[in-house]
Amino acid sequence: MTKSSKGPKPTSTADRQPISRAASSAKSKGGKAATKAKPSAKTKTTSKVAASKAKKATPTKVKKVVNRSSKVAPKAAPKASPKVAPAKSAPVKAATKAPVAKVAAKADEKLPVFLGLSPKYSSAASARVHVIPVPYEHTTSYKQGTALGPRAILEASQEVELFDDELWIEPFKIGVHTAEPVDMARVQSGESKPFQTLYETVKPLVDNDKFPLVIGGEHSLTLGAVRACAERYKDLSILQVDAHCDLRPAYEGDPYSHASISYRLYESLPNPLITQVGIRNVSWQEARWMETETPKVNIFWARMQDKWNFNEIVNTLSDNVYLTIDVDGLDSSIMPSTGTPEPGGMNWYQLMELIKHVCVRKNVVGADIVELSPIAGLHAPDFLVAKLAYKLIGYRFALELGVTKKYV
Repeated sequence: MTKSSKGPKPTSTADRQPISRAASSAKSKGGKAATKAKPSAKTKTTSKVAASKAKKATPTKVKKVVNRSSKVAPKAAPKASPKVAPAKSAPVKAATKAPVAKVAAKADEKLPVFLGLSPKYSSAASARVHVIPVPYEHTTSYKQGTALGPRAILEASQEVELFDDELWIEPFKIGVHTAEPVDMARVQSGESKPFQTLYETVKPLVDNDKFPLVIGGEHSLTLGAVRACAERYKDLSILQVDAHCDLRPAYEGDPYSHASISYRLYESLPNPLITQVGIRNVSWQEARWMETETPKVNIFWARMQDKWNFNEIVNTLSDNVYLTIDVDGLDSSIMPSTGTPEPGGMNWYQLMELIKHVCVRKNVVGADIVELSPIAGLHAPDFLVAKLAYKLIGYRFALELGVTKKYV
């Protein structure tokens, strides 16, 4: 087990804001209240008897009203009448309108702070890491929902344990600031400065030795962050975790499609170099381009993952690296919440080993995690991505945080 040179200081309750816990409690109470509101078996039986009697005494036109409302009114009159039709009762209206109001209210809510950190560890001035939510979604081609990714990740992060049992430290103490969301209109073909708003957000961070961690959002947004990093680091290379090559010059006529991001990155780098890990989906057009142009794109196919050597993978990169993680690089059994899932992907510990090796041996200057499309009622993938972001921070700043023993 790896430990730091000094024993960890216990996390103070003041390090983390209690907002998420209260919200969690409120959700729990809300769930109980909803359960109590359901009619009991006895009530359902009474309703069925009442409905049966009403069937004999009510004209056909009124019959539909009584049957439809029998589950709402526990006691029905022996003789139904249009004037007292229970279908118009208040409980039915409340049940119909409540969800709409709840969704509208949530859309207007401010995004939570990553990990629920207190201002002591999340101020923009002192934090080394800046988490940047980017709910950009305009070109997803299968399942939509990546615009909801940043909120799902930040909400799930409230439940991430702050102590890292592998590094034996609390990585958040490096300082982690949650920036305001970056909203961008759809990038149009021919734009000379694509994803300029994100570029302008990331550029000053990189120039001041801050670490930008972008959470999306669809994969095409990576171009804005990479443009900013490449201006300072002329030898910048890309380590891409993905199920797809994304090397099409354009997809469905859009050069800024999420299916074309790797091609755009390659042509934007001063010294193009991309290493892709986990690939298991490539089109014949992409294959032909690679065979014809022989670009500096190294592919470590998912089908060969039992033979991967992480040192070999990292050796293909330059000294300064930008890490982009499309969550569909993970196997769909642990990451179903993505727009274009593929079977046969990486598992959790393979991804951890890859991140550890690149952070120890290279200078990782920025990163993003993209393509999470949350599935309602399935919170495990959201939590996975939140913990992935926190583990990445821990590996990136392990030495600065006091980890002195080798952990790879």
